[in-house]
Amino acid sequence: MDLSAASFSYPQHDSPIRAEIARRVLAGDPVERGFVLSTCLRVELVVSGPESRLRDTLTSLLGDAPIDVAPIVRSGQPAVTHLYRIAAGLESPILGEQEILTQFRQSLLVAESSGQVGGLLARLLESAVSVGRQARELLPPSPHNSMAAVAAQAVGGADRVAVLGSGIMATAVVEGLMLLPAPPLVTVVARNPEKVANQPGVEVVTFEHARRVIDEFPAVISATSAKHRLIDDQSLANAVARRTAPLLLIDLAMPPDFRPAHDDAISYLAIDDLARMADRRSRSDQADTFVESAAADAYRQYREHHEVGPLIGGLMTSADAIVDDAVRRFSGRLGDPSDEAVLRQSAHTVARTLLAGPVSYLRKEEKRSEALEVIAEAFGVTDA
Repeated sequence: MDLSAASFSYPQHDSPIRAEIARRVLAGDPVERGFVLSTCLRVELVVSGPESRLRDTLTSLLGDAPIDVAPIVRSGQPAVTHLYRIAAGLESPILGEQEILTQFRQSLLVAESSGQVGGLLARLLESAVSVGRQARELLPPSPHNSMAAVAAQAVGGADRVAVLGSGIMATAVVEGLMLLPAPPLVTVVARNPEKVANQPGVEVVTFEHARRVIDEFPAVISATSAKHRLIDDQSLANAVARRTAPLLLIDLAMPPDFRPAHDDAISYLAIDDLARMADRRSRSDQADTFVESAAADAYRQYREHHEVGPLIGGLMTSADAIVDDAVRRFSGRLGDPSDEAVLRQSAHTVARTLLAGPVSYLRKEEKRSEALEVIAEAFGVTDA
């Protein structure tokens, strides 16, 4: 059992393609034995199995999506390394981006709670979160290493900013706005205002006020997780027409929350625009090496379990069956029935001692494929 992954991500796939993929993935059925990470800059799909299963899953999720939106496909260790690099923020436009680790962790929690991910795959992904956290300690600290901070800086000197949404990215945007040299007054527009933490300089209102802030505020940053556009194209055009000053509309959502027509009264920045503004990605040899080594170790354990686990399990099952048979045959000769437990324990000890050598040999990387075949045949384990 291997592992395969498909990636639709910036800059290889532009925003309209990622938006369509995200819509189809979010609207589709949950992926069995699979993990989906959907953020503003990427959609990643990981499944336990070969590439053929990955492609079947993609066909099921995407339906009649055009063939020219083919993902980047990775299998085996390259797939694991890519996932670990994503969690560490090494694949983000800004090195060590903060939000991606939180998004990765929350997507994993959802997948685990729904039963989509479990066992070895869950442990592999949990390890990616842990490694991603440790990798950030190898990077220089910065309060601006996030897409949310880039969005906050893009508002310039606006004295009032509305933030649509209250999730991970929206919360990070508010924090970024508060770190500006001259923080603006911030209004958070949320579906559940009672869940938004109170803080000085931040007003929280319901989504009924979304059109009002677009009518009135100089800058609006949208960072929702809505599956559909918040305001239809005509309503947005009408709101812009009513304004007496230009609107800066920053759209961090994926799929995008808006699709404004070209108009001198509106400046629209989509997530790819922000990514290009932020694309000052540098390298950290220390973090790169750490993540690559951790991913290689994790994949080795993943493969070892699938290659060696069934055979070791078969050996132990055969040994237990032999012990049980021997105890049955000899228990009648025992003078004291209580000696049966001693006989059983002695036989188990002999069997485990005998198997210790072959099991240890199986765990060695060198010539493992040959060892699997030879030991399976020698011990008569045919279903490993």
